[in-house]
Amino acid sequence: MSKELIPKIILVLEYDGTIVLDDASAKLLAMVDRYGSILAAARKLKISYSRAWEAIARIERILGVRVVEARRGGRKGGGTKLTDDGKRLLKRYVEFFEKLTKSKFDVSEADLRIRMPDLVYMGSHDPAVEYVIGLLKDLGVREVEVLWVGSGCGLAALTLGETDIAGVHLYDPETGEYNIPYLKKYWLSDYAVVIRGYMRELGVVHRLGESASINDIIEGMLKGYLKYVNRNRGSGTRIFADHFMVKYASELGLNVKLEELKHRIKGYDLELNTHNDVASAVARGDADVGFTIRLVAEGYGLNFIPITWEHFDFIVPRDRLEKSSVRTFISLLRSDKFKLYISRLSGYRPHPELGSIVGITS
Repeated sequence: MSKELIPKIILVLEYDGTIVLDDASAKLLAMVDRYGSILAAARKLKISYSRAWEAIARIERILGVRVVEARRGGRKGGGTKLTDDGKRLLKRYVEFFEKLTKSKFDVSEADLRIRMPDLVYMGSHDPAVEYVIGLLKDLGVREVEVLWVGSGCGLAALTLGETDIAGVHLYDPETGEYNIPYLKKYWLSDYAVVIRGYMRELGVVHRLGESASINDIIEGMLKGYLKYVNRNRGSGTRIFADHFMVKYASELGLNVKLEELKHRIKGYDLELNTHNDVASAVARGDADVGFTIRLVAEGYGLNFIPITWEHFDFIVPRDRLEKSSVRTFISLLRSDKFKLYISRLSGYRPHPELGSIVGITS
């Protein structure tokens, strides 16, 4: 054989037969430890934030321990750091790697002067957010990192100091309120505030014809002859849809718990990330039913049954309220230009307190 063969050792750490750590995830943990940020680590490794987040979440699910945690305060307003368990895990991998390969596990070649964006938005996808982001550059905000990761993931990223703004529309069944109760649920009451946004009309999009009722839809889903397309876990739409379907099934005389709902509804495990994805799947015939907003349903020419007006707000860490790019974002929300834009969108209306800050206690 004329070509030279080069041997390479691939090291993985397993727990109960499942891979916990490999070269890529070990480098990710090392970068988080170095930069104090999952976002910075993902940028340096040239992977998406969602991919980095899932890699870390997977390690934590397998081991049942936290490997990253928030680092509060400091000149840059906190960030992310490895927990003691995370450090021990990385150390063990490095020790095995260096023993087996006789070489150093080294990420020191990475440039520490990584450039971070002027503004980071993580959370739910929405056309009005896209509109505001588009206006920021004209007002001097040069680079904006936008990550459509869903409301729940946006708040989780906020707890780790990974984002400046989290866009959320999370319904709380216990209080019937949107968003504010989740400050307490995510231990953010003393850390963040809610910036009032706007309201969107949420409903069911379907392919059954204009005469179909919500009774027809829910019954058809529970009996398995209508295929559903779901939203991603942690999204505000999914949280509301789960609660609504369980409640409506009860009103139909069907005592169905959420876990049973998951098994009875065909397509429940089909998860998509945006409203456009859901409407597109229904329009193509890949599904019969989904939850989306009126604006998107009309854009695809689909039948729409309105269910509720949800509140889309923005959660901001208190110590970033004075950050120039955050101030610019809030100013745009309060502007007459944005109010006019919202008023003209089908299925949208500005909140009476649009742009006001709530959640601050003396």
